[in-house]
Amino acid sequence: MLVPALYALICLIWGSTWLVIKLGMDGVPPFLAAGLRFCLASAVLFALVWLRRTRLSLSRDDKIAVASCGLLSFMISYACVYWSEQYISSGLAAVLYCTMPLGVALLSRFWTKSETLSPRKVAGIATAMAGTLVLFWPGAGVSRAQALGMAVALFSVGAAAVNLVIVKRHSKHSDIFLLNACGMGIGATGLLTLSALSESWSTLSWNRTNVLAIVYLALIGSVAAFLSYYRLIKELDATTLSLVTLIFPVVAVVLGWLVRHETMSAGTFLGMLVVFAGVAVSLLPAKGRRAKPANLL
Repeated sequence: MLVPALYALICLIWGSTWLVIKLGMDGVPPFLAAGLRFCLASAVLFALVWLRRTRLSLSRDDKIAVASCGLLSFMISYACVYWSEQYISSGLAAVLYCTMPLGVALLSRFWTKSETLSPRKVAGIATAMAGTLVLFWPGAGVSRAQALGMAVALFSVGAAAVNLVIVKRHSKHSDIFLLNACGMGIGATGLLTLSALSESWSTLSWNRTNVLAIVYLALIGSVAAFLSYYRLIKELDATTLSLVTLIFPVVAVVLGWLVRHETMSAGTFLGMLVVFAGVAVSLLPAKGRRAKPANLL
């Protein structure tokens, strides 16, 4: 029961963070907002490492996993996510992240050769991606700024996909608390450096909303979610785990309906059903094969 519970928790938390990122950048430049998020999260995780009396020693595989997390995920990927959300909606950013499972599937099949790429899995991913387009794709034309934001968001997806495949391969024996603490520390250092070099801090405007948003993203969106995420990496294949990105937009829609009283059209319900159908097809084991113990179903 632990694996499905953690999977659902990640979907719920990260489905909410796209909107909260927007709130956290109200008066705070993107690289600084992301850097402060991971700085706080890293400090909390190092405190947990100390309380757990974890040995501060890293094997060769640990160092590769930490470097990948810090540079590819927490620095490059999140720098792109935060920057792109200046120009595109949080919902569209979530939709673009739905391309991640296909990227992970291709990398796992042709780069690390650690997973098979069955027609069923490809069909399920493609179906779920189509459902997300129904949910969020803008009806009007896309401006140049939006197009650039979308391109940067897609680059973020690529960095996150490569990181997932690398960490899956090298973190089998890593302590997830130490892995995340070090990785987020590297990411925070890089993001704050980017901010110091490219952003003006003289126009900072702190308010209750952006402070609470950064704290939520640090403690819930980073500490709780990434501990769960990297715990699941040890239990699930990379492609199955990456399918959480297909559910983010659905969670965003439901939260918008519950919290912000946004309307849900017939197309919205159709898109949600298509997403769930695609994920289900991807997760179902092929005929004649028994599901692995770690499978969600």
